[in-house]
Amino acid sequence: MLPAIDFTHHDFESEALVVRTDHSDDEAWRAVVDLLNRPDRNGFEVRTHLVDNPAFTGASPDDVLSAAAAEPALEVVFLADAATMTGEHTLLAVSTTSQELEDGDMELAREFRLLPPEVNLMHVNLAIGHMDFWEFAYHASLTADGILRM
Repeated sequence: MLPAIDFTHHDFESEALVVRTDHSDDEAWRAVVDLLNRPDRNGFEVRTHLVDNPAFTGASPDDVLSAAAAEPALEVVFLADAATMTGEHTLLAVSTTSQELEDGDMELAREFRLLPPEVNLMHVNLAIGHMDFWEFAYHASLTADGILRM
């Protein structure tokens, strides 16, 4: 069983939660953190809460969501998994809620990949209610490789 994620002194309306689930390459992880902390191109302050605990090694999205269940304001969790440690360092965005389908809606996956600089932009748009997770998932589904690039 994974430890619960400590939400003390964290505001998830302003901080994106990134959980490292692959601990095989510390240099790649440092590169991911650097990409996450680069200034946002739209002038928004970049704020992330990084969970870098080896207890999460190999954790599935469901495992991480269970460990994060104590925070009801959380709409998305970003996982830094094995795929994150290679190539473009894409993170896995996972919705904390189910998609509510209406007639004619396309059912979307509850997870997709995005580039590290997009984490803050997505998180800010979710926090202010400008877009919801499923709009981002839809745009990712339109790309040939399923990676959201805004």
